[in-house]
Amino acid sequence: MIRHLLVAIALLAVAAVRQASAEAQKTVEPLPPPLRFDRLGSADGLPNNDVRAIVQDRRGFLWFGTQEGLVRYDGTSVRVYRPRENDPTSISAGYVTALAVDPTGKLWVGTPESGVDLYDPDTGRFTRFTHGDKSGLTSEGVTAIARDGRDRIWFAMSVGGLNRFDPATRTFTEYSSGPLETAITAIDIDKAGNLWLGTASDGAIRWNPDDGSTATYRPTPPDGGPSTAPITALLASSSGKVWIGTEGDGLFAFDTASRKFTRYRHLTNDPGTISDDHISALFEDRHHTLWIGTVHGLNRMDVPNDLTTLAASGVESLYQDEGGVIWVGLFTNGVCKFDELRMKFGHYRTRSNPATAYYEDPDALWVGTYDGGIYKYEFEAQRQTVYRSLGTDSAISLDGWITALLRDHRGILWVSVKGKGLIAFDPKTEARREYLPDPKKPNGLPVDTIWDTWEDDRGSLWLASWGGGLVRLDLQSDQFTAFTADQSTGLSSNYLFDITTNTGTSFRHRAEDPTSLGSDDVLSIHRARGGAVWAGTYGGGLNRLDPATGKVQRFTSANSRLPNDVVFGVLPDDDGKLWLSTNGAGLVQFDPRSAEVVVYHASDGLQDDEFAQASFRRMKSGKLLFGGLGGFNAFSPRDITRDPYVPPVVMTGFKVFNQEVRLERPIWTLPSLDLSYSDSFAYKLEGFDDKFIETDRPFATYTKLDGGHYLLRVRAANRHGVWNEAGIALKLSVAPPLWRTWPAFGFYVLVLAGAVYLLFRMQQQKVRRIEREGRLAVVERDLALSGAVQSGFLPEYNEINSQHVHLFGFYRAADACSGDWWWHELIGRRHVILVGDVTGHGPGPAMVTAAVATAFRVLTGSGLADVKQALELLNQVVLHVAKGKYHMTMSALELDEQTGWWVAHSAGAPPILSLDQSGKHRVHFCPGSPLGTESTFEIGRIEGRLTPLAFRTDLRAHAQSGPQGRGRRDRPARGSDPAGQAPDRRLDLHLDRVEG
Repeated sequence: MIRHLLVAIALLAVAAVRQASAEAQKTVEPLPPPLRFDRLGSADGLPNNDVRAIVQDRRGFLWFGTQEGLVRYDGTSVRVYRPRENDPTSISAGYVTALAVDPTGKLWVGTPESGVDLYDPDTGRFTRFTHGDKSGLTSEGVTAIARDGRDRIWFAMSVGGLNRFDPATRTFTEYSSGPLETAITAIDIDKAGNLWLGTASDGAIRWNPDDGSTATYRPTPPDGGPSTAPITALLASSSGKVWIGTEGDGLFAFDTASRKFTRYRHLTNDPGTISDDHISALFEDRHHTLWIGTVHGLNRMDVPNDLTTLAASGVESLYQDEGGVIWVGLFTNGVCKFDELRMKFGHYRTRSNPATAYYEDPDALWVGTYDGGIYKYEFEAQRQTVYRSLGTDSAISLDGWITALLRDHRGILWVSVKGKGLIAFDPKTEARREYLPDPKKPNGLPVDTIWDTWEDDRGSLWLASWGGGLVRLDLQSDQFTAFTADQSTGLSSNYLFDITTNTGTSFRHRAEDPTSLGSDDVLSIHRARGGAVWAGTYGGGLNRLDPATGKVQRFTSANSRLPNDVVFGVLPDDDGKLWLSTNGAGLVQFDPRSAEVVVYHASDGLQDDEFAQASFRRMKSGKLLFGGLGGFNAFSPRDITRDPYVPPVVMTGFKVFNQEVRLERPIWTLPSLDLSYSDSFAYKLEGFDDKFIETDRPFATYTKLDGGHYLLRVRAANRHGVWNEAGIALKLSVAPPLWRTWPAFGFYVLVLAGAVYLLFRMQQQKVRRIEREGRLAVVERDLALSGAVQSGFLPEYNEINSQHVHLFGFYRAADACSGDWWWHELIGRRHVILVGDVTGHGPGPAMVTAAVATAFRVLTGSGLADVKQALELLNQVVLHVAKGKYHMTMSALELDEQTGWWVAHSAGAPPILSLDQSGKHRVHFCPGSPLGTESTFEIGRIEGRLTPLAFRTDLRAHAQSGPQGRGRRDRPARGSDPAGQAPDRRLDLHLDRVEG
């Protein structure tokens, strides 16, 4: 006790000696309720912001009645229906006062001056019923429409009485006798089938349409006379009470059993009363909660001060759709949408400053912000206190990032501000003390940034510092002790974010190990009851750490449905689920047992989809706090339930080439659709897509579809991933373009056949032309390579001169390469000359020639002794290479240069010519078998003394003598061959004896 007193005196003393340098900034104000609406107005397509009536049809469309048209809303866009001149199937008037849906799904539209219209969604057309036509409508003005338990449609008429529509005769029946003669302003039906009618001057009427019994009740408060104010709204509730709203006299509750009225009025000094006495709308939601619309806001019964963040005051209409969303039509501000889940998430704003730190007192919640000071929330007292500075004199500004809050057992609030040290503040006396690093004080605060604070059982404070290690503050001695990593303290770093976890096992990120920590940037830690540790990381997702094995299981956006890999906060609920705040992907509920994920977004009531680092706390009551850019959420996890509503799927339009297709009736009523070629959704075009494609866009686009029949299937999911698996299906028949139709294909076949025939005829003419002009022009181009190879096996020079012998050869060019070949080899004083020709033309003969030439070179390189034996070996080579398809004629001459004696061998070669001194030639026949003969291969042999000799490769005669043909190539004129055939390539070889 003495220790506590000493600390308090020290704080006061410090406060007293400091000079006043700033005024304390503290404001106390009523606690704003955590309710928020989304608004739909003229910027979103509404033709007018005065919304008088709201209803939802069977397909899920919401319909709004305004002063400038009827509006259909599909959740993303609006469509406006206005009167069209000279079109009796359009709506009769733009001013809509009442809406209702009949048992068949048709929409009744009431107007103040043009009667009533019936809209058929299957045809997209309106049927008009007006006063004076055969339908029997008694007047033009309709103030309200109701549908009773027997599916009868009742119309309240502005001039008095009721009308009931008979669908069998399509006529109206009038009820306007007795009390029903008065102008009726509101209508509702109780469980017994009685109609409760509000009037402008005659109070409330209960009328039984089956027996005609009536009773009139004028709202009368217990302490006053009957109200004369017009009745503006009326509701027969599920409890049996009838709620009556008036124009200026407040709200009345009529107990039908005791026949007593209870009055509710607005009291200026009491926030628990209704916001205004002018009641404009009444509605009971699915939880039997009463909603009260006034000209100055919206109220909920039994929820004090529930005039919340509506876009504006002036409520005209109320409606709850099938998904539980309440729609509020306003006088001049369109439509506001309220989702009850938003209320459960408890969104509290901290101006425009993110919430960053929390501490819970028994009677208050302290919230630190970024650059916005400290908020103290007292929920029981319904007030909040905002501190922009601390202290009475010489106040300390709280501008900056408040990183930690702690109120110790004496009631002192410890405030950590990034870069500004530590502040001790007494909320009762508003005295404060500031701790800053001081090099002159060895036992002072070592650094200026503290990330977390904790009080132990002995009353000491432990501080997780940035750069100064783990710091202990002894409140008795007012001294700081730092434990750093360079000491034997077991600390791995001097930069500490959290001091509450000590697992004894080191977990680090290793890129090559998938069982290691997902990231070394750990932002939050939670130790589960079973011993597992859950860590939220920056970039590594959610990690489950097993201290016993050192293994880590990672949950990321890649291997689970986690929407973000940055997990700022991890908090458990009482059911064992984990709640995770993320960096821009909302708040995640994670089930550790099944790894199931439910994601909540700002549209569900969150402060924002982006949360702040270290801005999370679990309260003693089990409530969870998560903060970010838009303040913080305080909620009980068991109040947050997954939305079970299965959204309907409706196709609202169709575009071809990005142009809206005008259809004769609504697209959802079409059994098939013919096309000419000129919160989440999933769609699949059967015949084109292999699987469903998920998207957040409410439309699908296809390009380059082939002609044929398709089935377009569309599914939808609500905000929490509950899918409408049945969805819808639409048959599509896509006509191909003209150039892809069967007549076009037939035309293509005809054109192709004609082109092929023309090409064939042209080719025939070309072949004939080639045959006429000779084969050389065509074949020579294709066989150039073979000719080049053949030339490579001929002697380098056409003339060979020695002392006694002059040898020269010449070629006659041909139209194709062939097997013409000759060779000269000097072996000692013996000349060996070969002249050969392979039958045929083209690559085959050229290859045989190459093989023979190569083999002969090998023989001469081995020392050729016997020419006859060489020819026999070459015969085997030709047999092996040509396989019997080609033969080669060969002349082989052995010439002794000294004696002039020659011996000629012939393997099927042409005769040899010799010339005498007078120029007369002599033919020497030398029969033999060509090379390539399989059996009975014979070699001819003749001999003689050297005179001019001529060897040739072809039998056709060609006048050529002696020196005139030496060493030149000669191409004859076309058609010079006497046989009329294309000339062959021919080799002529001449030998002369040179007398020495």
